[in-house]
Amino acid sequence: MSTDLNVDIHNAPSAADVDVSSALSQPLPTEPVSARSEAMSLLDLQKQLDADITRHMAVLTSNGVNMQTPLIDAQGFPLANKDLMVIRTARQRINILRNDSKAVRDRVSKLLELAINGDAMPQPAVRTETKKEEQLKAFARVNSVAETSPAQTAGLQQGDQILRFGSVTAESPKGLAALAAPGVVVDGTSIQLLVQREGGTQAVALTLVPRANWGGRGLLGCHLLPL
Repeated sequence: MSTDLNVDIHNAPSAADVDVSSALSQPLPTEPVSARSEAMSLLDLQKQLDADITRHMAVLTSNGVNMQTPLIDAQGFPLANKDLMVIRTARQRINILRNDSKAVRDRVSKLLELAINGDAMPQPAVRTETKKEEQLKAFARVNSVAETSPAQTAGLQQGDQILRFGSVTAESPKGLAALAAPGVVVDGTSIQLLVQREGGTQAVALTLVPRANWGGRGLLGCHLLPL
């Protein structure tokens, strides 16, 4: 085994040396802006973790093994033609990095949901409006809903008026245009909606899950018009 490989596995800076547990142990923020900021920071860390996994996998490949390749021969003796220390170290690092990567992804998912929905928590489909919700004004109307789309699955109907879309309300600076901002609509991340239905006297709460592979255009499958 070359000296370069030994240096690579033991001495090169690695994302596994970052104090990931410290980054993940903090309480979740309550403000959408803070949640989005932390999510973006963790996504950068995720890239470092993924890059290190790829680098250590390359070490295994250069030794002609993968994560499952036995390191003993048919007689049960350690393989004489492999650098077993380097291989075992790489495997250990990959397992650690994969666990860290999963923890980061889980945290990012929670942060994005907070960033998207703010204090809009899942509620019964129809409920008496709170004092805060009574003050919400509609800022958009559902012009159309595509068949089999995420919007249709969520129960959104043509004519519904949007009171809240995640953390976006009529009070948001950009109004309906705010929905196009990065991190507002994310594939697979639930969005809590509050709508006023035609002929209804109470607000209707819906959970919309954007999907990229539903078979139509966009992540939502609905067309909204500003009011």
